[in-house]
Amino acid sequence: MRLHRTQKLFGCAMTAALLSIPALAGAQEEAAHDLHFTHPIFTESVSPDTKFRADFAREWEEEGKANEIEVEAEFAFHHDFSVELAVPLEFLSPDVGSSESGLGNMEVAFKFANLAFVERGLLLGYGLEFGLPTGDSNKGIGSGNIWEIEPFFNFGIMTGNWEIVGWTRFGIPTNQNASQEVETEFHYDFSTLYHFSTRFEGLLELNGGTGLSGDEAGEGIVKLSPGIKVVPFSGNNDLFIGVGVSFPLGDEELDAELRAALFYHF
Repeated sequence: MRLHRTQKLFGCAMTAALLSIPALAGAQEEAAHDLHFTHPIFTESVSPDTKFRADFAREWEEEGKANEIEVEAEFAFHHDFSVELAVPLEFLSPDVGSSESGLGNMEVAFKFANLAFVERGLLLGYGLEFGLPTGDSNKGIGSGNIWEIEPFFNFGIMTGNWEIVGWTRFGIPTNQNASQEVETEFHYDFSTLYHFSTRFEGLLELNGGTGLSGDEAGEGIVKLSPGIKVVPFSGNNDLFIGVGVSFPLGDEELDAELRAALFYHF
């Protein structure tokens, strides 16, 4: 789906606004404890955290099905900094041709938070993610040579039982072969989460992206993703289980995605 010019301008304007916010210091650490954002299902959390996460995702595409199992670990060295590692295993089942499976591109992210406005219910964040070439392009699973650099900017607003999160990300590939184009991408993610109780949360997420250069320049996709999260055991709010469904707002090759996730916070 080709995105409208107004959508592109909106994304660029929001990113410029985030870039213009200065990194103020001196926030109270007690307020940082109180302003901890829950993890959405398809969108990353703003809060640096110490957690383990395991996902199972199934995508129904025009040419077949694809399954993914991803294990993610994050460690927060402080309230305003964490390091995250994600390891995906992918299984492709095309309608025509042989099935393939293997390790996808691993990701390492360095996540920072600005604590200057936590007393107002606002958390700002930024960081850098690296996509490692641990895949196999011959199988159609990731890449064996391309390193991706992805700077990101985010914000979180908490008011009452509501949590609103927004992300912008820029994907910049490096180390291409002579036959590979430079295909840069812009992604945006929004999540609205409501706490119905201490054990039940409802989510509605909007996830999209567009190509900025290369063959996919000007081409993009927007997906709507409702979901729920529950605490399965009473008295243990460190463990969450979430389920979400994502579908495109348009005629796309990606027909639908089902994602189940387990979160454990230390």
